[in-house]
Amino acid sequence: MNIGIIESYSNGFLEVVPESDYWQIVAIHINGQAYCPTPRLYRSEKVALAKAAQIYDWLADYEGEIIDGACNCSELKLILWQQSKVS
Repeated sequence: MNIGIIESYSNGFLEVVPESDYWQIVAIHINGQAYCPTPRLYRSEKVALAKAAQIYDWLADYEGEIIDGACNCSELKLILWQQSKVS
């Protein structure tokens, strides 16, 4: 049973999980923070990881634009939420 994939990317990592016959991006981890994109299903693990990498690259350039834990990323047509750290 495949429970998901955590893949190293740049200085962080990407998380994707299977949803039936599709894949969903769970989180993008960058600079010690986790960001969750608008839920969307992708046809393959490869496509989900490629989209997660695009999101990571966007975050690397625009992380400062995330205000109050959320950001509308019109360039990638999604919303990102900053996941709170659990203490």
